[in-house]
Amino acid sequence: MFSNFVDGRFQKNYKTYAFQSSLLFVCVGFALLLDHLFGEIIVASLGASGFILFVTPHTDGSRSKNLIGGYVCGAIGGILFGLLRTRISGFAFPGADYVMVFMSAAAAALTTFLMVTTNFVHPPAAALALGLSADPKCVKTAAAAIVSVAILCVARRILKKYLRNLI
Repeated sequence: MFSNFVDGRFQKNYKTYAFQSSLLFVCVGFALLLDHLFGEIIVASLGASGFILFVTPHTDGSRSKNLIGGYVCGAIGGILFGLLRTRISGFAFPGADYVMVFMSAAAAALTTFLMVTTNFVHPPAAALALGLSADPKCVKTAAAAIVSVAILCVARRILKKYLRNLI
């Protein structure tokens, strides 16, 4: 019954699965602690990035250039539309709420465009852009997110020889 829900390699490699999940806990926890001390962070995108790094460490999706480049693309899209949204939010006009919603969608779209044209593809960066576009302190938050993902990339680089692709 459980064979449909549990990876067939789990029983043989349960120590590896537990080790890499524990590394994710330590590294993401450390990055979140730094951000708690020094600023804000977009937690969902960082958690998704950590998953990619520690579950599929030997794939193109977990390469440092894709993570950091993707986060820079997300920061550009999120900050651009976040600052624009902040400027517009001072005006009261019919449909202002809808404009704000579409600003967030535009941030994700611009991020996607930047990632695919530069080959810095990292899907969680689109989530970063969504969060930044609604954050009045988007520049500070973007900097914290980029530093945090860089910390994850350094940890992956140091531990890469001990990591295996789990899926």
